[in-house]
Amino acid sequence: MIRIRKIEHVGLRVDDLAASEAFYTGLLGLPKVDIRQVVGDVRPGYREDLQKVTGLRSGKGALWVQIPGLQVHLVTGDKDPGAPSPFDTHLALEVEDFEEAKRTLDERGVKYVEAPEGLPYRQAFLTDPTGNTIELWASR
Repeated sequence: MIRIRKIEHVGLRVDDLAASEAFYTGLLGLPKVDIRQVVGDVRPGYREDLQKVTGLRSGKGALWVQIPGLQVHLVTGDKDPGAPSPFDTHLALEVEDFEEAKRTLDERGVKYVEAPEGLPYRQAFLTDPTGNTIELWASR
């Protein structure tokens, strides 16, 4: 069984990072989140490895903003690839037990892509019946 703790973040794919920053931080007044403070030092080559396992391009950067109680990750990358994508709009759900979540997906024949090692958390990406990307997330 997959046990969800909370919505970890919501990812929105954006075309223009500068315009999106002006909108979310300027107009809406949301503070930026320092990505490096959250993820620390990312393993060299992680982005390339993530692109390999997903078969998708990561685009030209990301910006994270904070809404009280929730982060919004503004990401650039391939749009609507028809496959689970960390580089497109997605809903990230924190799970209690990552290995149990993977076992449940495997038992039910649900296809997913597990992100490579390199971050202080684990990620698996799958799609719902409509094709929306869902990220299952857990601290290491």
